[in-house]
Amino acid sequence: MNLKKNEKLFFGITILIFTIIFFYVILGIAGSISILAIVLFFIFPTYTFLNNFKIDFDEKIILSFFIGIGIFPSITYWLGIVISFKLAIVTTLILILIISYLVGKFKKNNLA
Repeated sequence: MNLKKNEKLFFGITILIFTIIFFYVILGIAGSISILAIVLFFIFPTYTFLNNFKIDFDEKIILSFFIGIGIFPSITYWLGIVISFKLAIVTTLILILIISYLVGKFKKNNLA
């Protein structure tokens, strides 16, 4: 999909809104909250990580979902053994976002 940056953002937000509405109609408020949580905890952090590499938009979305399903719960589980699980969820989210930022920074410094 060769889309411009604004078109990608519009496309992503549109798909997210339709998905939330679909799951709200089918499963009610619990379904829409579940989709928002999946996007927030599984897709978004790993998408920011994959955004540092030259991968197409649609590939980033699919890869971030499947990588996020494996990485996020694993880190949260192991942190949850040491600290509370609510704190482990927030810590994992922040940790993945920091790693994404550092990889992007490191990659830009090596290319310059």
